[in-house]
Amino acid sequence: MTTNTLSVLVSASSNMEGPLSKWTNMVHGWQYRWFKIENDTLLYYTSREKMLKGQQRGQIRLSGAVVGIDGENNSLFTITVEGKTFHMQGRDLRERNQWVRILENSIRASSGYAKNGSIGTTPAQHFKQKTEEASEFLKTLVDKVKELEQLKNGERVADEKKTIDSLIAASNNLTNNVKHAIIYLQMAQARLDPNMKTEKLMFTHPDLDEKPSSRVGTVSDSTQTSSHPSSNTEKPISGIQHLDHLKPHRAESYASSDEEEFYDADEELIDLDKFENEKSGPESGDSERCTDAGIMSSDEDGYDFGDSHEDFDEIYNNAEEHDIGNVQQEHGSVLMHLLSQVSVGMDLTKVTLPTFILERRSLLEMYADFFAHPDLFIATNGIDTPEKRMISVVRYYLNAFYAARKSGVAKKPYNAILGETFRCRYTVPNSSLSGKKTESGPWPGSDEKQLTFIAEQVSHHPPISAFYAEMPSEGISFNAHIYTKSSFLGLSIGVASIGEGVLTLHNYGDEQYTITFPSGYGRSIMSTPWFEFGGKVKVECEKTGYYADIEFLTKPFFGGKPHRIQGTICREGVKKPILTVRGEWNGTMYAKPPNGDEYVFVDVKSKPEVKKECIPVMQQGKRESRRLWRHVTAALLRNRIQTATTSKRFIEQRQRQEAKERLENGEKWTPLLFETTDKEGEWMYKQKLGVRNTL
Repeated sequence: MTTNTLSVLVSASSNMEGPLSKWTNMVHGWQYRWFKIENDTLLYYTSREKMLKGQQRGQIRLSGAVVGIDGENNSLFTITVEGKTFHMQGRDLRERNQWVRILENSIRASSGYAKNGSIGTTPAQHFKQKTEEASEFLKTLVDKVKELEQLKNGERVADEKKTIDSLIAASNNLTNNVKHAIIYLQMAQARLDPNMKTEKLMFTHPDLDEKPSSRVGTVSDSTQTSSHPSSNTEKPISGIQHLDHLKPHRAESYASSDEEEFYDADEELIDLDKFENEKSGPESGDSERCTDAGIMSSDEDGYDFGDSHEDFDEIYNNAEEHDIGNVQQEHGSVLMHLLSQVSVGMDLTKVTLPTFILERRSLLEMYADFFAHPDLFIATNGIDTPEKRMISVVRYYLNAFYAARKSGVAKKPYNAILGETFRCRYTVPNSSLSGKKTESGPWPGSDEKQLTFIAEQVSHHPPISAFYAEMPSEGISFNAHIYTKSSFLGLSIGVASIGEGVLTLHNYGDEQYTITFPSGYGRSIMSTPWFEFGGKVKVECEKTGYYADIEFLTKPFFGGKPHRIQGTICREGVKKPILTVRGEWNGTMYAKPPNGDEYVFVDVKSKPEVKKECIPVMQQGKRESRRLWRHVTAALLRNRIQTATTSKRFIEQRQRQEAKERLENGEKWTPLLFETTDKEGEWMYKQKLGVRNTL
């Protein structure tokens, strides 16, 4: 692309223009097109010359559209509107991002939800502007209702009067909705400036002091205008004299350079839990809604979650998850609120996602499911050649993901809180226990022939989980740390798993296999979400020189199957791979040697997962996952979303309070089970095999 083209590309956002490749179904290929943004429309032409002549090829309406990026391809992006998806391709990452940013701004402007904090506008100014706009709209509504009432008082036939009555009733309902909107805006403005007097925020209108009885179809509620005649004092349009009791309690802001910092409420960019609860009413069987102020001043143990009769162990044994359903149809307001607040590529660390997307387990327990086939985990022990051991490790690795993401539902586990732990153990099928018990390790007192697992959330910012598994009798262990970084991709949410795991064969001179992890993607968040893995990973043994390069392939834009993988197993110094692998990570994978036939390498559905053993929920420590999240888990199973949200907030608020107290006392959080090493970013289990003195 020439310098002149680039200068056109970065022109004013309101009239941006430049070349892109557009996928056309007619020829099933990429075609050069010249694009130009005008107001709320993206126009395109076959060339710039055609644009100058006004010979338009087509156009894409931007109002209500959504821009999406692929996450695995740096130049592709999509525009989805009215059920149609248009595929575009820039020259490189920079060019794609330029178009995405400008298109997002145009879409927000044309759709009426310009992002807060636009250039030149502070959040306080933005809220004031919106409140003034709502006030003007309310005045217009009141005037229109008056006109309707005057029409009714004239000489009208019965049918006309009935129609006018219906219009007045509908207008009054709309008026009440606008009143509520103004209240929310005033609450938001109060949150931005906690020192201001809420009464001063209220815009007034002298005509809102009429008696409710004079309005046909007026709904009586707490926001209804008082029937007392007005004096010369103007009345708040909300119909409420004071909003101080609605004003959110502002948690004190604090900051720390420590990695364990827990964001307080004011640092969150957007809280969709709160938005969802404010939009919905009480649910059948739900506990009385608890405000943030109530949570801050209450003890979770003294709160009635309505689950005292539940068998929490049985609830956790029920691992079946259901689809979220069509998000746009069932949770459209939450979705639009999200789209109005985030940008493509934005880090979602500070975004509190709504409770209805949670699956009923902690992230730490999800990592435990990587070991749901303990027989494959230990199968490498006893193999005599380095080549076969590498193949065995890769087989275990590729088999592990299905158990962890078996449902395929695009829900996310609970975000583990700082200091949270999870432990469990597995018994190898068709094996006999030795009777020899461990004295330390993840679960002291377990048989040496059981696989034991322990995980701990060692950092909150950034969110890092560390976990460790071992089987002492086989001399095998696995230590890993993963930093999860989530990003908004428009039509998808991507979660990068940054970190690595190390599988150690202690009986082979501490032969180690370093393993990385793929990214996860929640796709189609505008409709019915689904999950897939994507990205390149590596399994490498430095001691033997063997390594594997594996790619989790995301579903192509145009046709093709999801969930595919492809890879090779190689040896340093040898040009040809010793094995090529292909297939689907949630189905069957095949392997082929250079001079042999292809065979089934892994069939993830050929045998069931081994059930994990855990200490009964109420016998666990208060920081252990299942006990910590039990109220959330029970409420989600019974579809009591507000109760689940309340319990979740108790957990999060306690974390904020603890972080604040540590800061005030000059204390630093120290993980209980894991510690850092000389290698940057690495966390190691303190009592791993080969280090501790006892079994």
